[in-house]
Amino acid sequence: MELIYQKSWFCSVKGIHSGELLAEATVLGTEIEATGRLRVDKTSFEIKDARWEVFRSPGGIFNGSNEAPGLQGATAYFNIGPDLRRAVGDAAGGVAQDLLRECVRGIIQSETFLFRERGFPTLKAYCEHWRKSQTDTCRYQSNLDRVTRWWDEYVSGLKHGLNLFNRSKNCVVYLLADGFVVHSGFSDSYHELGLSCALDLAGRVKACSGKFLRAPDQVCFECASLPSGLKGLALTACTKKQLAEIVGGTQGCEHLVDLLEELRKTVAYTLANIWEARL
Repeated sequence: MELIYQKSWFCSVKGIHSGELLAEATVLGTEIEATGRLRVDKTSFEIKDARWEVFRSPGGIFNGSNEAPGLQGATAYFNIGPDLRRAVGDAAGGVAQDLLRECVRGIIQSETFLFRERGFPTLKAYCEHWRKSQTDTCRYQSNLDRVTRWWDEYVSGLKHGLNLFNRSKNCVVYLLADGFVVHSGFSDSYHELGLSCALDLAGRVKACSGKFLRAPDQVCFECASLPSGLKGLALTACTKKQLAEIVGGTQGCEHLVDLLEELRKTVAYTLANIWEARL
């Protein structure tokens, strides 16, 4: 078994001066190293500044830093996709938009510890709002009648001050005589899960299994069996939407889908740039 590729993502959200948040997302891997940054108002999540920097890329093609003034005034929250596509587009081969999107996701997740700034009198009131606004969006929200631990109960013992949220993702690819093994992991302030996927040399899934180590409720752990549904598929031919449907749709886990999408991209890069070069 030979290690041939790896990539890691890290995102953090911190409170800074003048009532603002600083969200940073970094990707560090075999072929690239880059960071994206959003500075937003702590109360409204209005974007004050957006920028990114690529330190290392294939042949240095994307190296350099840039800003996205078109994002100023936009809200770093759900439905920011059109603003990101318009203001950032395919800059740095799509990496810039991916990084800034990671920052937005981190800001949304940090809201739990900013409920007062966001206009909610108590954490419980914020969680009630979340349950109503996000009904049927994941396995937890789709099975509220079965949930035994509410979000406010789950996070009540978590204390965040300067640092409000952290998230890491990673993918590692090993070459075998008859295919690849890809291990990937996801860990943030609330969840922890992993995937192990065996593929043939053409990228077709031979087996895929998942494992949850931390999650808000036991109902979330039921998603661990869903990746087995990928068996027999050409992973790189699947879209993110198709992956989401295969692993449960609204009965699945968005973080599992996120990890699968990173795994898909990793396999695609490996097949096109590493394995192909050996042929």
